[in-house]
Amino acid sequence: MPSQVLVLGAGLSGLSCAFDLARAGRDVRVLEAAPRAGGVVGTLAREGYLFEMGPHTLQASSENFRRLAGDLGLAERLIASRPEGRERYLWHQGALRALPSSIPSMITTPLLSLGGKLRIATEILRRYTPPADGSEPDMESFLVERLGREAALRLGGAFVRGVYAAELRDLGAASAFPRMYAAARDHGGLVRGLAFKKKAKSEPLPGPDVPRMDLLSFPGGLQELVDALSKELGARLLLDQAALSIERAGELWRVKTKSGVHEARELVLALPVLPALELLRSAGIQASEFALVRHAQVVMVHAGFARADLPSFPRGFGFLVPPPQAGSGPGPRALGMIFASNLFVGRAPEDCVSVAGFYRGEELEALDESARIAQAGRDLALALGLGEPPRPLVGATRSWKNVIPRYSTGHRARVRGLCATLTQRASGVHLAGPWVDGVSVEMVIARGRRVARALLEGTSSEPAP
Repeated sequence: MPSQVLVLGAGLSGLSCAFDLARAGRDVRVLEAAPRAGGVVGTLAREGYLFEMGPHTLQASSENFRRLAGDLGLAERLIASRPEGRERYLWHQGALRALPSSIPSMITTPLLSLGGKLRIATEILRRYTPPADGSEPDMESFLVERLGREAALRLGGAFVRGVYAAELRDLGAASAFPRMYAAARDHGGLVRGLAFKKKAKSEPLPGPDVPRMDLLSFPGGLQELVDALSKELGARLLLDQAALSIERAGELWRVKTKSGVHEARELVLALPVLPALELLRSAGIQASEFALVRHAQVVMVHAGFARADLPSFPRGFGFLVPPPQAGSGPGPRALGMIFASNLFVGRAPEDCVSVAGFYRGEELEALDESARIAQAGRDLALALGLGEPPRPLVGATRSWKNVIPRYSTGHRARVRGLCATLTQRASGVHLAGPWVDGVSVEMVIARGRRVARALLEGTSSEPAP
């Protein structure tokens, strides 16, 4: 008996989509190639520590995440980050420097020269004009034009490393950060865009009433969200079921796996780009331009230390390391580190601290787990100005390959073009992977729920321009 909908992929996008369809009474099944659901989201408990093996937190302003938590009955379990987790740092000239969070701190920050500060201050006076030929600028050229080279590379470059594990030149301004670019395009600049931005009135979000910039998670980590979605789907969620091919069979789509064949009227490809392309190719749909999409290779390194061994351990969320050309001087090999035990209660035993470093895969590829943990200790010692690395009490690592797609210039236009092609040539196939409409946890949840809504309402699932 065919299903109404088959969702291929049980990351948060696929799980969210299937949850909404099941709740609306649709016959839906989810096929996941891995032995567990959640994709890159998962929490490891080890010797009194909680290690997030992928994303760590979401901002309190994450509407889709919070509404999903509410629909799952998890809103009361949401916890807000502690006040000591608010400060953020940048590596610069041999030390961690606090990122400015206000106009006075921007004036006094040692992160920028006087010329760099003046360039930012005068951004509102220089009206932004998009390229006359309609092309999309890359993030580096866009930010350099708006903020000057110093601020673009040092601040923007560090931020992009933290989000995409990429460099500014790897990303398209409109593709990677569509809201920011649209604000500058529509209002003539970044400051103008922020000034004209209207706060939409909405109902209070489920969960704690906290400032929008605070961070949220669950006592048991983000794994709680994956577990709740999996429990709701129950027998509809099938693990170790990689889709090998798809083909049209009359009014149905037929999906072959190693253990059999599944049929459905609608298919949702909530998959990374390369597996999605393979399935589309098996159905006669060529999208070779997406084979060029580059991805980050990321190694997460977690380590726990005795607080007594880190007398200078700071407050704050953690730090980022700007790209070498930003002029911040030689620093840690890590792209950045998260001070996990500063964020939420229960991330480390009493009198201990927990840190998570994230690295380019090629930086640590040849090292075993103990060597990777040792490297994180050396980077932490360098960042904190310690004479020698602290001794880790516990550690864990996870290597992720092809996990964060890099939205290069023209990426969003190409995605919309592929969606239009599917509407014409493969009706009933919908895209919901992290390469479609945003890479963050908030955005993949939003995409999954948007596709579900389109299926329920019979409308287009094509992403917005």
